[in-house]
Amino acid sequence: MKRFIYIFITLLWMISYATAQETFPCRGTATTVLNVRSGPGTSYARVGQLSRGQEVNVIKKSSNNWVQIEFGSQRGYAYSKYLKFSPLPQKANSPPAKSSSGSSSWSFWKVFWSIIIWGIGIYLGLVVLYWVFKALLIVYFIVSAVFTFTFRIISLPFFWLNALQRYMAKPWFIFFKKNRFSNDTNENLRFIFDFLQIPFYLLLFPLRIANAVFFNLLVHCSFEMFNYVMEVFSPSEDEEGYDDFIQWIVLLPYRIIKYVIWHGSLTIIESVIWTVVEIFLPTLTLFHGTSNNAADAIVASPNRGSYRGRDVGIWRVGGGNYAGNGIYFAPARSTAKHYSAGAIIVCRVTLGNTLDLGIAPYHVYYQCGKPNALEATRWGLDNDYVTGEWWRPDEGWWEYCMYDWQNRYNYSWRIRPLYVIDLYNGHIQRIPGGMCHWLFRKLVIKDILTSIFDD
Repeated sequence: MKRFIYIFITLLWMISYATAQETFPCRGTATTVLNVRSGPGTSYARVGQLSRGQEVNVIKKSSNNWVQIEFGSQRGYAYSKYLKFSPLPQKANSPPAKSSSGSSSWSFWKVFWSIIIWGIGIYLGLVVLYWVFKALLIVYFIVSAVFTFTFRIISLPFFWLNALQRYMAKPWFIFFKKNRFSNDTNENLRFIFDFLQIPFYLLLFPLRIANAVFFNLLVHCSFEMFNYVMEVFSPSEDEEGYDDFIQWIVLLPYRIIKYVIWHGSLTIIESVIWTVVEIFLPTLTLFHGTSNNAADAIVASPNRGSYRGRDVGIWRVGGGNYAGNGIYFAPARSTAKHYSAGAIIVCRVTLGNTLDLGIAPYHVYYQCGKPNALEATRWGLDNDYVTGEWWRPDEGWWEYCMYDWQNRYNYSWRIRPLYVIDLYNGHIQRIPGGMCHWLFRKLVIKDILTSIFDD
């Protein structure tokens, strides 16, 4: 900041010097055909005439807006209102240059000072622009808080539609919270319910479209664009202009192209693709409770922002795992808040073939409720189940465990974050550099191919 103040003071001095018009002796340029007289007034005899654009040496100022000039080999007086003044490019006692060379010399200085003045003007304009942006950031945070509040209200019907999609996909599941039948009966129930899901799948087609469009195209794109715009106005990286005014100015076009245009376009393309996918593959909006740092690391891109580690952008299996080893999601925000240490990740999750633990084999269900239910994970994956759905009787809520055997779903396309809620202030959390593109990654493509061919 001190360097900025020194530069600004120096520029003010240069402006005052460059704009001084009547410091004598100096040069004068006739703005029209101008008479030269023997004295400072029209009553004196005319001793010569200046053509428009002709330059002369101005020696001193006389009374009544008249100045004494030196033109050719003689001196006289001219009316100052018809002269344009500029600094003298040579010593005051030097003989006047010839008309041709003087014109050439003045052209150089005219261009030089024009560049200086224009440069100072542009620089000061950028300074003003910089501080306007800083002021807009404050307004932007206020608007974002209002936007978050408004979003909560507007999104309520769609979260209800999301819950309706979940219940209507298999409305019988609420009657099987506990595993109360024999293994043979449960096996028959699983077989019957697999076929019963088909008509409900067809019936919910319009509802899947509405939820996919809202959560992917409107919600995800909006909050990602918030991250990109913040990188333009308030960069998080030192090499992109963080806390450095000169870099901030120079790299402004680069940040606009990189974040708003390039990554913004990829986000829209990605969201359109996921919207189409979710119309055919049933997907729900679910909640994952974790810490703020973990949330940043999970959703952040390993190539942008301050995230450069090898473990960035992945999901990790935590402790407990009472319904199997894997990544846990809750259909209710309050449930995720119970597991949270400061943040909640709101995700679109393609659960895939889901094992209802209420009608699973009893020895699998018996594992649930105990730490590290490895049998539930093993049996689920061996029988082509991607996710386990469990009613936790001691707490009275539903949980989904996306089975993660040997970290298969750490980079999964089945889990796509929409935004992160900071529970300390209730606002949407900024992700420096923006969230990871969950489609355009080699490991995601590999996981998709693995899921297709292994199944």
